[in-house]
Amino acid sequence: MKKIIILLFLTNLCHSGIAQFIQEYKTKTSSNSRDRSMMLDILRANLYQEFEQELVFVVNHFKVGNNYAWFMGNAQRKDGQEIMFPDDYYDCCHVEALFRKSNGKWYLVKSGAFSTDVWYDGIWEDYEDAPREIFFSY
Repeated sequence: MKKIIILLFLTNLCHSGIAQFIQEYKTKTSSNSRDRSMMLDILRANLYQEFEQELVFVVNHFKVGNNYAWFMGNAQRKDGQEIMFPDDYYDCCHVEALFRKSNGKWYLVKSGAFSTDVWYDGIWEDYEDAPREIFFSY
């Protein structure tokens, strides 16, 4: 009887949204490789359109939950050279991005690169179905 009550409690907890399954994608593993690479490739292509430089990322934070993913990292040029900016209004080298998975594919929802402010402050309020836990490091 205790097992049934505990099972019902945990089931209710999961459905209520209180308990969210959050995955850590900071380090590439065999289980996250496909999705992680897909998201970083999308972000890389997006940044190439703006800066016309091939970039790679040092991942500082990358969490996934409820079909959302939040990335924070640093960009570096693939060739090892210094990133070139069109003017002085950039703060090298941080990049942040929010992704959403739909029909089995990841999409870039919002991103910012080399910003001089914290553009993503409160982003979780605009995307209420994204679990807050993906945005924070504990």
